[in-house]
Formats: sequence, C-alpha cells, structure tokens
Amino acid sequence: MMKCKHREDCALLPVSAGLTPYEIPVGNLARSHTIPDFPYSRNSNFVGCEDILKSIGVCLQAKSSVVLCGIGGVGKTEIATEYCYRVWGQYPSVSIFWVPCDSLTKIELAFREIARIFDLGGHDDPGADVVQLVSLHFQRGYAKHWLLVLDNADDVELLTKGKSALAKCIPAYRNGSIIITTTDRYVAQTLTGRAHDTIMVDRLSSKDALKLFRSKLPGDAKLDETVELQILEILEYLPLGITQAAAYIDYNNINLSEYLLEGLGSPNSVLRAWKLSFEKIRSNYSQAGQLLSIMAFLDRQNVSRTLLQGLVESRHQLNTALGILQGFSLINAESSKEYFRMHRLVQLATRFWLFGKKADYEALALKLVVANFCQDDCEDHIKQTVMLPHAKVVVTYTFPDKDNTLILTKLQHSIALYDLRAGHYDAAAKSSQSAYDKRLDLCGKMHLDTLHSLGLLGVVKNYQGLYEEARLLLRKVLDDKTAILGADDLDTINSVSDLSEVLERQGKYNDAQILAERAQRIRSDRLGDGDPMTLHSLMQLALIARRQAKYSRAETLFREVLKGYEERLPNPHEATLKCAYALAGVLRESNQYEEAITLSEMVVQGRKVLLGDEHPQTLLAINNLALGYRLKGELDRAERLYREVFAVHEECQRQDHPEALQVCQNLAVVLRDQAKYEEAEKIGRYTLAGRERVLGREHLSTINTANDLAMTLRLRKAYPEAANLASRALEVRTKRLGENHTYSLDSLFTLASIERDVGHFIEAKAIFQRVLDGRIKVLGAEHPATKETADLLITLSRETEL
Repeated sequence: MMKCKHREDCALLPVSAGLTPYEIPVGNLARSHTIPDFPYSRNSNFVGCEDILKSIGVCLQAKSSVVLCGIGGVGKTEIATEYCYRVWGQYPSVSIFWVPCDSLTKIELAFREIARIFDLGGHDDPGADVVQLVSLHFQRGYAKHWLLVLDNADDVELLTKGKSALAKCIPAYRNGSIIITTTDRYVAQTLTGRAHDTIMVDRLSSKDALKLFRSKLPGDAKLDETVELQILEILEYLPLGITQAAAYIDYNNINLSEYLLEGLGSPNSVLRAWKLSFEKIRSNYSQAGQLLSIMAFLDRQNVSRTLLQGLVESRHQLNTALGILQGFSLINAESSKEYFRMHRLVQLATRFWLFGKKADYEALALKLVVANFCQDDCEDHIKQTVMLPHAKVVVTYTFPDKDNTLILTKLQHSIALYDLRAGHYDAAAKSSQSAYDKRLDLCGKMHLDTLHSLGLLGVVKNYQGLYEEARLLLRKVLDDKTAILGADDLDTINSVSDLSEVLERQGKYNDAQILAERAQRIRSDRLGDGDPMTLHSLMQLALIARRQAKYSRAETLFREVLKGYEERLPNPHEATLKCAYALAGVLRESNQYEEAITLSEMVVQGRKVLLGDEHPQTLLAINNLALGYRLKGELDRAERLYREVFAVHEECQRQDHPEALQVCQNLAVVLRDQAKYEEAEKIGRYTLAGRERVLGREHLSTINTANDLAMTLRLRKAYPEAANLASRALEVRTKRLGENHTYSLDSLFTLASIERDVGHFIEAKAIFQRVLDGRIKVLGAEHPATKETADLLITLSRETEL
C-alpha cells in the first residue's frame, strides 16, 4: 500500500530556470502538518548520477514531465528516489506522490492513497474510480506544487487502455511535475507525447561504480582496485548487482578475491551473484529462505509484516528473517518498516531457481492470501484493497490437485464479490463463472459451494442487465437449495430474495411479490423486524407496490424501511441511499417534487462519497435527480445531467446497458418537452431499438419507450406510426398491468390525443372518458393528470358541439 502522506492541497511546480535540479520554487506555500513519508527510504550511500539529476531539473524547467529510461537494475528508481528526497530536503512543503505502474491494481491503490490525502469523496470505497477522481483534481488545478513519480511504467496497453488510462489523463495535469521511469522508450513517448524529454540511464561509469561498491563494503574490507574493477566489470556496472555483491561479501565476511573465485565468471554473472546469496540463505537460514521463496510468488511490492507473520511462529523470528534478507539486499523495507518489496529481476530470478518447486510455493502463496483476503462478512474493504494486488497475482495460478483448486475457487469468489461492490460487473462475472465451473467439476452441481458460485453469477448477471439469464440461474439455485436445505432455511431465503429482484426487473410483479413476501415473513420470524435483511425484503415489497401503482402503500413502506436503516446503519450507507432513491421515485409519482429532489440530491452526494462520481449506481442516482428537475420544469438542467450521464456510459462502453438506455429515453422526453422534436425522435428510435435488442419487444421498459416515441411522433404529425406504437404499448400494458394501471391509462391517453389530432373527435372523446374514469379511480379527482384529462374532455366536448 502506498505510504506517502502529505498535506491537503499539496503539489509541486515545475523547476524554474536557473535553479539546480532540486531547487524548487516555493513562493507562498503553507508549511503546516506536511509529513515526509515516502514509499522508499533514502539511500544514504547514493553515489554518482549527478549529471542525470541535473538533467531532470533542466527538463522540468520547461516541461511538466521527464522520463528516465534504461534497462532493469540500472538504478532508475534509485535516481527518482534521490531526486524526491533532495526536493523535499530543500522545500518540505512540496508534496511528493509515488505510483508503481506494474499493474492496474497497483495504480489504483496508489491513486486511492492520493485521493485519501486530498480527502476526495469516494477514496475509501472500492467502487470509486480513483484514477479519474485524482486526475480531475490535478487537471482542474486544485492541487498546488506537487511532484508525481510513475515508477516502472513499462506496459503500453495498461497505460493507454480505458477511460482513466494514465496516457490520457496526465498530459492535462496542472501545477506540478511528473517523473516517469521505464525500460521502454515507446512508453515514454506515449505518456509524454515527446521523445526528446527522455533521459537515458546507462550503466555506471567505472569511477561511480567503484565508489558505490566501496560505500557498500564493510569498513574493514581490504581494498584492491584491480580485483574490484574485475568484479565490477563482471557485474556489468549495474547498481543492483553491485549492491548485492557487496552485501554478500559483508554478510559472509569474505575478501574480494574469494568472492571473485566463487564462480562469478560464468555467463549471466549478475544472476550468478544473486544466486550465491540465495543459496547461502537457503542453506544457513531456512526461515529467511522460506520467506523469500514465498514472497517471490506474491506481488513483489507492499508485502506486509501482517501477511508474512503467518509464515513463522513469532514476531522475533519474522524480524530475524527479514533482517537477513535485507542484509543480503534481496528485499527492501519501505519507510514505514511495515511493508517490503523486492526488485522484479530478483523476483524473476528466484522463481527461476525454484522452478522445480513452483507448484509448492504457489500453493503456499495461495493459502496465505486466502487467509487474509477472503473475509466472511466482506466488510473489511481497506484490508481487502491492500491485499488485492497479491490476490490478483495468486488467482492466476493453476493447480493439478483438487484441494488447492477448491481453495483457489474461494479466492475467485471473494474477488468476484469485491468487483461486484466496485461496479466492475464484467470482471465479477468472469471470476464467479470460473469459480462455478471449477466447483461444478470438482464438487458436483448439488454442492452448496457450487450453488453459492452460481447464485453469485446470477446476481452479477442481474447487475449487468441480463435479466433472463439471471432468472434462469437463480431459479435453479433456489430449487436446488430448497431440496438440500429446506424451503425456510435462511440461505434458501437469500436466493428467494435474489430471484424476486430479477423478476421485478423483468416486470413480473405478481411473481416477484409472492417471493418477496415469503422472504420478508421468514426473515421477520427468524431475524426480527429491525434486522437489515428483513428491512431489505420490506423494501423489495415497497418497490413492487410502486411498480403496481400502489403509491400510498409504497410510500408508507419506504419511509418505514428508511427510518429503520437510518437507526441501524452508519451514514452514509448504500442500503439507506437505495431506499431514499426509491422513495424519491414514489414522491415524484405523487407530485411531491420538492421532497423528491431533496432526497435525490442526498442520494447523489452519498453515492459520490461511497462509490465515486462514475460508479453505475451514482449515475443511476443522477438520472433520478434529473427526472425530478424535469418534472419541476427545470428542463435545461435536466437535459445537461442526462447528457453527462450518458456520456459516461459511452466512455465505459455501457451504452447498451438497460440503465444507459433509460437515460436515453429520459433525454428524449426532456428534448420533446423543449420542442426539440427531431432530436427527440432520433434518440427515441435509438432507445427503442436498443431495448428491443437487449430486453425484448414485450419487456415493460421497451413498451415505455414505444409509448414515449409515439407521443413524440404525434407531435411531429407522423400519426399512423404513432398510433401503431401507442396501440402496441396499450395492448402489452393492459395484459401485463391491467387496464386501470396508470401506464395503461397513459397509452390510452396517447391514443385519444392522436384521434383528436386527426379529427376523429367522437372516437377521441370516448377514449378520453375511459382515461378520466380510470384516473379518478386510481389517482383521485384532484391529481394533476386527472384534472388535465377532465379539462381536455371539456374542451373536446365544446369542439364537437361546434
């Protein structure tokens, strides 16, 4: 985990002309509570590279970024670290951030730490897009005077793929400087757009190499420049190899000539130098050797003491083993001394030497990670976030035996849950599918673990908008759990609740209600009325009541659930926000627009804090808020929000997701309200085609779009097509919801309006009368929609009399 801690409103200006490479202008920077806690400790024996340090400063005088490029082990990270320490030593108010770019997970963890330092909303929730969150903070110039290091930026695809790719974000960063280390010049050019801002880091000169070597040797070592230069030449003047050779000589108390005779003259002498240390540790210090071997099969960075403690009996043994590994320079401690890292070349070399025992160490790494990542309650998000890089490494391993493969499925299941909470639905589907396939093969289709994986996959499919697939999976899970556990077991009831939610999404409200009532009854008896799971079932009943146009009952139930959540859950909590979101919808239906907007604004702000600005659930809340503005008459404001939300869906390639299509439908309606009929028709047709493709022709959401498009086409005087769409909507709504449902009455109203527009006044009058009778019965005589119908009927009666 990133351990940099700096001030709020921290950052760094590019170096000004005429200053040395580490003399950064400060101006009027505040100096309170800045904490210089870097991820790497400073190398007190740093030597050489003064020309490179000076060149960094020269580049940053005119540009905001500079790249250090060179082969692995040449010292790029050490140079960047030294530069950072010189900057802070001269001006401690400057804020310095370190981002390891080995993997997307590490990038996200580092940016999450930066977001925490800035106290940006959503930094503590795994669902937040922290790269985008921090990038916007930098791009808008909110941060002042900062230095950002992107270390090991070698993967072109990783840095360029996705909406929050660093290659897209960092060129727009303002008020600071960026140092990039990489082995690939093409990556450097991709990130900065300028090949000439790259500083090539070569091997040390013989003079600097000798100085570094002597600084690492014990004070009483007998120096012999001829032998020293021979060793340095064999080590190819690479700082990493030099450091470890000196550590080996010091730890084993041998002289230079003895070291030279131990076999360094063979090919790949740098690797040979490391292997001498590795073999010495394995033969003389078994615990340290075991620790190093397992660390090689984890992520190479942010390996915590807490994680490693499970490998030894006592903290003393752990400290001793870590001390030995650090003494041989095979691992390094971060400045907090609680996290450790190894160079990637050392990691690769160690894995190579352990090739014959690869499966054994992969299994040990798996068990270690599972014990620390797989939490039953899934509530320790911070611990899981720190452990995630190790989980993502270990989950790629394959095992020939059943026992370890089943342990792997437990990790896959936990990763799927993590990704589901984070809004990474495709990743969650992939992990849960893989866990299910393995458990099905090894345990059989009726094993509870297999059913749990299948149930999770069904829930993920529901969030992906693949409702029919979700229904089929969850129905199978429910039937099988009932057979194994019984109909009233709480595990079975969880599946009852999951299936009810999918049926509600499909518009099968009666079936959904039967299941929701069953879940609520059992949970109330077994857990109590105030338990969050019981309240969840009650909220599902409220949602179904709203879909059935039973608005008074829905409002009563939602308020009861909201009160229960507020009394029992921390604030903000997603369950509370979900209930407030649904209650706002009911209030809109009842024309209580002010309270609906107030609740919607609360949900948007709460989800931004919990999930981040671009999480799917946050976007859904913004869509809900825009709907409130539209009904209140603030059409421009509603249109702007709809366009912003759909743009995010497009960037995330979610434009065919049902929630994105709902935004499109709402945008078409608000455009129609503003008499922008041509664009409203275009977007309405796009939405209808998308919903027919994704949900089917008779899904109620598809029919909603058909009815809205009919209203738009009527205003464009395309009466035949408008009438056909309205008739289609009326037929499906009447069959599915009943003839007096408000949606059925809306379709009937649209048909009546079309008949009036084409001059069929008698037919229109008869249909309007049916609408009026229905609205009086369902909504009451004082409802605005009822009054609108009565006024139209009076007007039409006068017209027919004339």
